[in-house]
Amino acid sequence: MAKRRFAAVLATAVATMLFMLPVFTGCGKVAEFADPITENILLSMNKADYAGFSRDFDSTMKAELSEEIFPDLLAQITGAIGNYKEGSKKIVGVNINNDLTTATYTADFVNAEDITVEVTFKKIDGKMQVVGLWFK
Repeated sequence: MAKRRFAAVLATAVATMLFMLPVFTGCGKVAEFADPITENILLSMNKADYAGFSRDFDSTMKAELSEEIFPDLLAQITGAIGNYKEGSKKIVGVNINNDLTTATYTADFVNAEDITVEVTFKKIDGKMQVVGLWFK
């Protein structure tokens, strides 16, 4: 009886691991391109560096988050949560929907911890570009 129960538990554990493997693999593959881009965005905000901040934006994002409104955006975000603590972001989820990939992170800021940062990417002309950015 104990052997049968152990076999059932083992089978469930193996099935769960096999089910979750693509999720972890997907996070890893997305993190390869998303991590450096997201870190750059956050560090560029700390430096008030619009060129760095928008470096990986597509043309629509650059138009919506233009250099003219960048100071107001910074004041709104850093005024509430402070500057980003370098290297504190952790990828906690990935959502791939057709040609859009959203990487969800938690990140620590001077005045708040575990802030959710979502960055949505789309491959444009062979390069992953940012098409969405949210702080929650």
